[in-house]
Amino acid sequence: MNSSVGIKADKFTAAVAKIMRSYEEVPISEIKRRIECGEYLYECDYIDGDGISRVLQINDKLTALGIKCGLFEHDRPADIRLLKNLLVSYKQTETEVERDIDREVLGYCEDDIE
Repeated sequence: MNSSVGIKADKFTAAVAKIMRSYEEVPISEIKRRIECGEYLYECDYIDGDGISRVLQINDKLTALGIKCGLFEHDRPADIRLLKNLLVSYKQTETEVERDIDREVLGYCEDDIE
């Protein structure tokens, strides 16, 4: 099973190429080929928060142009809310880890809190 998040589009236009080239240095012919072959325009690892954020940004920009997009996770259709919630979860985890590291560096432990 593929552990990625990706976006597909239903048609190629110059505007699609322009948007995609702002996220990835790729030839216009490759963007067109990906769309025609039903491949992901952009794909990232499922645990890559920055990549998922880019997928959502691309989705927003393309849909604003009237381009129909499909979001996928693990090669299955994904709901935009799921991906947004995933980003929130990653941010919460990052915050908790940073807090725990700070506490460890400063010499705190759970017993000190009580």
